[in-house]
Amino acid sequence: MLPKVNHAGRSTIAVVKTVGPLVILLFLIWYAGRTGFAALLYTYATKTNQLAAADAAVRLSPDDANAHHIRGAIFEANGDYSMANADYVRAVSLRPDDYIFWLSLARIRELNGEMSSAIIAAREAVQLANYYSQPHWQLGNLLVRSGDQDTGFAELRLATASNPVLLPGVVDLAWQLSGGSTERVKQIIEPNTPAAYIALADCFMKRNKVTEAVEMIRAAGDDAKDRRRQFLNELVSTKRFPDAYSLWLLFQPAGTRGQPITNPGFEQQTDLDEPGFGWQAKKNQTVLLSLDQINPAEGKFSLEVEFKGDSEAGLPVMTQLVLVEPGAHYQLNFAARTKEVVSGGLPSLTITDAVSGSPLGDSGAFPKTTDGWRQYTVDFTVPKATSTIQIVLQRHGCSGSPCPIFGYLWLDSFSLRRL
Repeated sequence: MLPKVNHAGRSTIAVVKTVGPLVILLFLIWYAGRTGFAALLYTYATKTNQLAAADAAVRLSPDDANAHHIRGAIFEANGDYSMANADYVRAVSLRPDDYIFWLSLARIRELNGEMSSAIIAAREAVQLANYYSQPHWQLGNLLVRSGDQDTGFAELRLATASNPVLLPGVVDLAWQLSGGSTERVKQIIEPNTPAAYIALADCFMKRNKVTEAVEMIRAAGDDAKDRRRQFLNELVSTKRFPDAYSLWLLFQPAGTRGQPITNPGFEQQTDLDEPGFGWQAKKNQTVLLSLDQINPAEGKFSLEVEFKGDSEAGLPVMTQLVLVEPGAHYQLNFAARTKEVVSGGLPSLTITDAVSGSPLGDSGAFPKTTDGWRQYTVDFTVPKATSTIQIVLQRHGCSGSPCPIFGYLWLDSFSLRRL
């Protein structure tokens, strides 16, 4: 006899097998929707700083670490540090491997006056993200503010190693705590990269410690070329010529020191746009400067100045700053020749006080054409309060405007001696 089949039991099992996954799927859809809506709420709360939206996100998803962290940030922004601390603690408990949460907890604990607990939280962040600059930065600042400067600056140095952009802030902090001692600042920073030396140079220049800034620029080497140029322009524009000279001299060829005039015979090619104490000239389409090998007064080259039309009379064509002894009497010697210079405002060479701009001596207008080279001498006395003069090639003023000029001038064999 065949056994009786229980069709009802088999149907029940089939229903369970069908409905069970469906219930789970529906629950997952509901949960995902709830979580997703909570994410929308705390994202909105982040953008609008609305506490109500953050509260709703936490209620919908109480185990969402992000929701608690965002609500904590809103509490913090509103000055409710106690509630912020509670949310940050909850966020950390839900996601203990997120260093950002630990940093938020460290920050709020410091705001609550719990410095020791803040340092503990910051150390947790460092352990989780040791190669990131932010944890070291926050821990270092906490330690410095707590009075542990040595350990604090060690952390700050690690932060700047990861992110050199932070260097100026660390250097400024070191200066504030140094009592104005440049040596102490260097001890704190322990510079060993061009970026660190440049940051120190910036700090010292800002505090008028020019000698120390120059030392840092020297240590930075070629990487500090742009900063050196910036400092030179700043020192020259503020007429701090001896300081500017010491900086300029760092990157000049050996033997430059002690020469009153730089490149006096135009034997070396010169960047006329370089700030400092060499020959300088602004680019001008109607006044061309070049080295000429044909018939120099001495050596291999002379300077050729070609005038090709309109140029504003009275403006310098070429200049050089020269350090001198205050109150001393000097004689400037040089050679010049001209060819077919045509203008109502002929060129001349003038000596001026580099600080006041007052004229100290003048060669007089050069002839329109010379028969070969002529030797010129300009005697002058330096004012007692002046340490720097300027040699200026310029044109004498014209009676009308415009006042074009055409023709050629050559210069060579400059020398300066004290009488």
